[in-house]
Amino acid sequence: MRVVKVALFGATGLLGWSVGQAVLRRRHELLSFSASGSDDLTGVGLVRSLSLADDESLTRTLLDEWPDAIINCAAISSPDTVNRSPKESHLINVEATTRLAEIAAHLGARFIHVSTDMVFDGTQSPYRSTDMPNPLTEYGRQKLEGEKRILATADENLVVLRVTLLNGNSPSGMRSPHERILGGLAAGSPPTLFEDEIRQPACAENVADAMVELMERPNLNGLFHWAGSEEISRYELGLRILDRFGFSHGRIVRGSFAEASKELGPRPSHLSFELSPLAGKLKTAPASIEEQLGNLVVPAHLYGWYRENADDPTRYVHRF
Repeated sequence: MRVVKVALFGATGLLGWSVGQAVLRRRHELLSFSASGSDDLTGVGLVRSLSLADDESLTRTLLDEWPDAIINCAAISSPDTVNRSPKESHLINVEATTRLAEIAAHLGARFIHVSTDMVFDGTQSPYRSTDMPNPLTEYGRQKLEGEKRILATADENLVVLRVTLLNGNSPSGMRSPHERILGGLAAGSPPTLFEDEIRQPACAENVADAMVELMERPNLNGLFHWAGSEEISRYELGLRILDRFGFSHGRIVRGSFAEASKELGPRPSHLSFELSPLAGKLKTAPASIEEQLGNLVVPAHLYGWYRENADDPTRYVHRF
């Protein structure tokens, strides 16, 4: 297998961290970047500080390094943050990602970009990659605009991969569903999860494996969908997470998405993907919820609290 020089953006995020480790497992050369940077990110090493908003530095760095592939996991992905700062978010989610695609085309580098299931309105799940998007949120609209611009830069050597809600372990210990649930419990703020909000969660490690395989497969180009193998409500997922870590089900609050949306504004209530044709072409297989839960760990900053407060800490076999 040819060694590929990979420039990874968003390397300190939930998905980017997993992608960096997957790149190294496949024995490729990794150049990691994020806005914050890190001197020694576990499992990845040095992450160089580089803002996607700094077009001059971005262009100069990539021309100096001349990577074989660029993987973009960077985004402002919180819908609430996008609503509060739409111009700043547009700069990262649309303009900077388009610039990355243009630079990749100039370098002849393969470009892998992550998008979202939030480009759909949730009325026609499961969605195929050929279905017509209809985003309900500003975040979804920005990601869709980014997709269109990227796909217009070249006819080949690029992939836009839409993914769903992500389980997994993040460097900060505060990004994924289980980290937020445990963090809420530790702070004395039991989370409210909706029994009528349906998603098809994936895990960051599995998505990362699929992305690196796509990077290695130049015959696969265009727009694809990836997710886990099962649909589940956000509330039921919360219960499964509580089971994983030995907490009673009464620790979280059952809520109604239909009621909450009256205050939150329109958001999709049911998002899932049809995974063909990609699932039939990759060696990587979509992960079941049980497989995803088995990889979750208690964040390091919560472990002392966890040992003192779990209802049944023997349910959790921790990894270090």
